Amino acid sequence: MGIIAVLFSACQQATSNAEIATTPATIPVTRTSQPSQTPSVITPTPIVEPLTESQPTTLTFWTVEPISSLAEEEIGGFVENNLRQFERDNPGVSVELQVKKTTGKGGVLDFLRTAGQVAPAILPDVAIINAVDLYQAQTEGLVQSLDGRLDRSIVQDLLPAARRMGTVDGTLVGVPLGLEMEHTVYNTLVFTDTPILWTDILSKNSRYLFPAKGNNGVVNDATLAQYFSAGGVFQDDEGNPKIDEPVLRNVLTFYQQASEQGIIDASLLEAATTEDVWPYYLEIPAGLSQVSVKQFLTERDGLIDSDFAAVPISNATATPVSVMHGWVFVLVTDDVNRQAAALKLIESFMSTRNNVTWNNINNSIPIRDSAFQQISGDDPYWIFLGEQLNTARPEPRFTGYDRIGRIIQQAVEQVLRGEATADEAAATAVDALAQ
Repeated sequence: MGIIAVLFSACQQATSNAEIATTPATIPVTRTSQPSQTPSVITPTPIVEPLTESQPTTLTFWTVEPISSLAEEEIGGFVENNLRQFERDNPGVSVELQVKKTTGKGGVLDFLRTAGQVAPAILPDVAIINAVDLYQAQTEGLVQSLDGRLDRSIVQDLLPAARRMGTVDGTLVGVPLGLEMEHTVYNTLVFTDTPILWTDILSKNSRYLFPAKGNNGVVNDATLAQYFSAGGVFQDDEGNPKIDEPVLRNVLTFYQQASEQGIIDASLLEAATTEDVWPYYLEIPAGLSQVSVKQFLTERDGLIDSDFAAVPISNATATPVSVMHGWVFVLVTDDVNRQAAALKLIESFMSTRNNVTWNNINNSIPIRDSAFQQISGDDPYWIFLGEQLNTARPEPRFTGYDRIGRIIQQAVEQVLRGEATADEAAATAVDALAQ
């Protein structure tokens, strides 16, 4: 019987490898049973119930390079350690890791679509996808619901912001590894009080820096946050795409006034990320700059005469809204005999200890309340982040948003270049969406 089991396992592995070989754009991941050195990260110790050894199982796990053993030392070590620990805790279960592109053709979402149509046998059991792709994956039936399947103690411990990130149409279909968002940092020599309102910025003769280039032609997070904070929406009551013209006009009017005073200018259209504007905040120095949580945590100890603040809002009755990003675990297999092992794999990455370790490595925000409390303590910055998470929302991901995001980006560019007034650009944007 032992010989038969070995032959069965070998045949099963050969079949899996043959199927994987037919999948293009997959980066092979070489994993060793015992590395020569232990990576400089906390060895994850997931709390899991061992799975049965009676039925050997090989789980296929699709991920992206930034979250794989191919990533930089600490991240790669974390992923590899956790996979080995999972296999030790669950004898008879192994994990086949496959790395896909982060986006576009050859990305995880693209392969889930194409493989499901032409080669469903090579679909993974578990995958990591960009949160912005979660809506499409769920509406196209590419992923399974996690409601009633994921460990209840984990679900109950999720921060509300993390639940919003992983929920589509009221159903939990993804669990993030961590949360990423932006806020502002300001020069305390320029602003004696925290700049809260747009008028606070306009009252100072100092630069306001934010990336205005957009992301692949879609409007940037700073403008999105200001639009949301001013009460803007992108869908009407029936769910149809819309642009709130009065709100967009208010945001663009702020840009126009700031441009006329030299507080912002068209050079911001060359900046695609907060990393692009950060050196200018340090060198000029500017009065205010958009910054990511990751960047602020990385640079915090070296900052002088600087403090953190929410994204400025239009008036005192408005509520600051940050835009969240992240990578989420999804359950792909619909085979009930494999789902138990697949869910255990997801849960192993979600342990409080692993969540703390992951977010310390990445300078991101934990998704579990227990992990958040361990990291935050009584640090004022983490208390501030907790407040921002209460109103934060995921990047828009409904069908039709891409077109809206491009139209609004064009309006921003017109105003910053002086090609149109705020009124003209807002009217043009609404007309463009109606066409």
